[in-house]
Amino acid sequence: MTALRRLDSRLVLFLLIAAFVLVIVVYPLVQVLIRSLLHDGGWSLRNYEAVFGRPRNYVALWNSVWVSLAATALATAIGTLTAFVVQRTDVPFKGLLRFLLILPFAIPPLFAAMGWVQLAGPVGLLTKTWQSLTGASGAPWSIYGAGGIIFVLGITKYPFVFITVAGALQRMDASLEEAARTAGAGTGRIMRDITLPLVRPAILGGALLAFVSCIDNFGIPAVLGLRVQFQVLTTRIYEALTIPDLALATAMSMLLVVLAGVAVWLMGKFEGRRGEHQIIGGKSIRPHIIRLRHARPWVALALFAVAFVIVVLPLFALLVTALQPYYGAPLNAETITTRNFEAVLNSSAAQRGIRNSLTLAPIAATILVVVTALLAYLNVKAKVRGAKLLDGIGMMPFALPGSVIGVGMILAWSNPPVGPTLYGTLWILLVAYLMRYMAYGLRSCRASLMQIHDSLEEAASTSGASRLRTMRDVTLPLMRPGMIAAWVLIFISAYHELTVSALIWSARNETVGVWIFVMQDSGFPGRASALAVAILPIILIMFMITQWLSADRSAI
Repeated sequence: MTALRRLDSRLVLFLLIAAFVLVIVVYPLVQVLIRSLLHDGGWSLRNYEAVFGRPRNYVALWNSVWVSLAATALATAIGTLTAFVVQRTDVPFKGLLRFLLILPFAIPPLFAAMGWVQLAGPVGLLTKTWQSLTGASGAPWSIYGAGGIIFVLGITKYPFVFITVAGALQRMDASLEEAARTAGAGTGRIMRDITLPLVRPAILGGALLAFVSCIDNFGIPAVLGLRVQFQVLTTRIYEALTIPDLALATAMSMLLVVLAGVAVWLMGKFEGRRGEHQIIGGKSIRPHIIRLRHARPWVALALFAVAFVIVVLPLFALLVTALQPYYGAPLNAETITTRNFEAVLNSSAAQRGIRNSLTLAPIAATILVVVTALLAYLNVKAKVRGAKLLDGIGMMPFALPGSVIGVGMILAWSNPPVGPTLYGTLWILLVAYLMRYMAYGLRSCRASLMQIHDSLEEAASTSGASRLRTMRDVTLPLMRPGMIAAWVLIFISAYHELTVSALIWSARNETVGVWIFVMQDSGFPGRASALAVAILPIILIMFMITQWLSADRSAI
């Protein structure tokens, strides 16, 4: 009877989680697919014909592909080089450098785009400095258009490559390198013939993650592209929904799914080959650290300069713009004012946006941590049949562009066959966040559970503890660091989310990310910058907590 009750409790838990996953993930995606194939009440490919029949849609598709590829190439170059220098040389201040180089992962891409407009735009700080030094009437660059989008995407997405490559270099068994060095091979040849081939799958994996993130991004192409009529698929979908033209938006969303799916498929292929080409996980021989000798301070200075340009300069530009009475005003003591902060923080709409984000982010993080921890437990420890499939479905949104999730929310919750209509309310944003960030919780909770040896739970069971008490007293305490890290990561991501929110927000249901974008797009960069600067400390504090928890877990 006891065994039957245990089985029943696990089955009930599995069915509840299955219903959650089906409603949150599967139902919206099915709606997108079905609506993309419906035209005038019948099945048809007319919506896809409309996509390719209009030159601007074809151009937006092509722009999405080549801009994302170019930005990925830039991100891969920066991420690989910086990861190698930090991991395999004796450069000083490694801990600080590692933190600064990962920091762009926490800064919203919209903030980076705004910062670079205020740095390199027509009346930006760098532009005005160039004009004063050279006497020129303009600058030899333009932050608007394809070049600016590629640059800002590249310097905001390189942490994907840095994290994967640094991890591969850290875990790599260096015995092959040592054998080659013993045989008389020089450092250059060892790097070219051994190290690079061993970490190539990690480089490609990070590059594909960066590509998916680039092709998904809305904030950067919107800020830097719409002004000069340079569109990608995400901004074209946004435009189609403002008409509204749901049929066209769903067809373009499916094209984004195909592009992201190809990238994920390639990622899986390279992951599958990793075992054939890499020896990672052994630590029998410490990796050889390259001595930089006299170049050591100069290399450190170069890395700090990279971090300064990528992280500090755009944030400084946001702060300066927030303190100016108008965009492009002279920068001196007389012009500094806090009027933008006063205006935006006293605005009922901005207060509502902050309040909505502070409501949605913790609720989404809490729900997802609970659900994904239970699902990971059913999959990894309880090994309930079907849990692995649910885990895979829950990971799907990780590869889906945010625009697709936004369109799915509109189609699924505008007039659902069962349940309340969520479209036009704040709660559709919560459902969207649950879908988009479920994978974050699954990855962290699954990794935590896989580090807990079965013998600990078996010992508790042998001592007479029930399954529930074992989970409460043994499993959950050991999972706690991973669960907290997942909560913080989901909170950060949901707090400043824009791509999905920009498609489904409604009057009086704005989020802080949407409100910053609306003010920037409406010609109020000072107020937009002031609100961005005001909420940035929350994001940075949460990011530092995540880094501390990650370091703590690795130490354990």
